[in-house]
Amino acid sequence: MNETLERVPLALGASGDAVAELHAALTLAGYLVETVHLDRFEEQTHDAVIAFQRQRGMEPTGIVDEETWESLIEAGHHFGARLLCRRTPMMRGDDVAELQFMLGSLGFDAGWIDGIFGADTELAVADFQRNAGLPVDGVAGPTTCATLTRLRLSANAARPVAAVRERDLLRNGRPGLVGRRVVVGDLGVSPTAAGAVGAALRREGARVLLLHHPNGSTHARAANQFDAELYLGVEVTDSDACQALFYETDTFSSYGGRHLAGLAMDNLSLALRVPGSVGGSRAAVLRETRMPAVLFRIGPPGRLSSQQHRFTDGLLRALNTWVAEPSPEDTE
Repeated sequence: MNETLERVPLALGASGDAVAELHAALTLAGYLVETVHLDRFEEQTHDAVIAFQRQRGMEPTGIVDEETWESLIEAGHHFGARLLCRRTPMMRGDDVAELQFMLGSLGFDAGWIDGIFGADTELAVADFQRNAGLPVDGVAGPTTCATLTRLRLSANAARPVAAVRERDLLRNGRPGLVGRRVVVGDLGVSPTAAGAVGAALRREGARVLLLHHPNGSTHARAANQFDAELYLGVEVTDSDACQALFYETDTFSSYGGRHLAGLAMDNLSLALRVPGSVGGSRAAVLRETRMPAVLFRIGPPGRLSSQQHRFTDGLLRALNTWVAEPSPEDTE
């Protein structure tokens, strides 16, 4: 059985070795819980989990589910503290994302900055090693990491390759929605809302793939296989929320996702007549997709069901603006 599944969910009142491991993971991620009961999930633990979830752009429930646990483990990996290489299953972590960002900012194409050490990252490490006069093995060990850090600090590092590629694709993309491949995904209990958005996009001439599954990685794999040009996710929450989330780390963010999220929330907050917010997130469905992606977190459930047409119309207006007008940042 997957060890993660054996530990979660964890919430207030839980106790045992899994909670002790949770406290260790929180500490490695920078969230020290001051408690004398390391094996008990108390208020201090709850507050630390919420703070971590907010920082990562997750729903701040205070409950450690599978996504929160895996994100905690990834956040505990710091660049240079372990050897990074390609293996099965693939290595994941914030240190991998930092490696990808540093390589990309020096002109070595590590692919999308997703914190997953795959083939593109291995090739970029080997290319860097070759150019730096290091033994070429595609493994980011202590010498490679130290050399990479030194060169990046001394160089006038540019935008990473992944960011440049995304901007170029957007600037040279289709002028409208006709023929554009779009994935609309429901990550919870809102198939009707996702279906309405998909139907509206089809009327505009887009090629639409509808997904209904609670796992974000499943959505990402399907969107990548579909060779989608845009991903739109809908997640209904019990809390009072109206958010548009895009992929962002401490050093990198999706240019296209950030721009669309801003346009969408400008329209949706007016359409739904509620305050809205835009934020960065490391949710799997945003991190693992290879195209601009936005996740809409709306709640409570009655809000979306009663104003579905307003949500669809507002989002469609934002999408038409997004595909027709470049971001002001294009003038940089």
